[in-house]
Amino acid sequence: MLKKIQATFGSQDILTSYFDREPQRNLLLLRPAESTNDFQLLDVSGQKNFFNSPISYSVRQHLGKQEFSGFFNFMYFTFPSEDAVKVFQSQFDRVGNQAAGFIGLNGLFLLRLDAPQIQFVVLSIWQREADYFNWRNSQDFSPLLPYLQAGPNIQQFHQTTYTLEQTN
Repeated sequence: MLKKIQATFGSQDILTSYFDREPQRNLLLLRPAESTNDFQLLDVSGQKNFFNSPISYSVRQHLGKQEFSGFFNFMYFTFPSEDAVKVFQSQFDRVGNQAAGFIGLNGLFLLRLDAPQIQFVVLSIWQREADYFNWRNSQDFSPLLPYLQAGPNIQQFHQTTYTLEQTN
């Protein structure tokens, strides 16, 4: 079971060089859906970090398959307190209870940033972009809707999408 995901950001050329340097790792180069800059490189090998400027996440929950291909959506949530996280976690659990029925879902992860700030990431991986948007517009997603804008239980929210460019 995957316990950690490491990430770093940069240009395609720089991030691609890691594939030659670290062939034993399970690396995923993700192309941003909305630009040609800001590629993301994920290390899902579970090995000790080797990035110069890593962003490290602990895997808090994993649902579905562990298939890292297709369309990747990252939803970032920053919370004001651990109590707010508990409420969010219960809503995520409601979504997770339906995960087996999500058409096209390759994997659903709840990640916690390894840092002092209270930030969580919902990483969902889909066979196709349309599968993600069908889920996002479905009743199954509704428990997370209140968290998609700042309010009393969330300080900040943003999301970004990627497609898989390269893996080793």
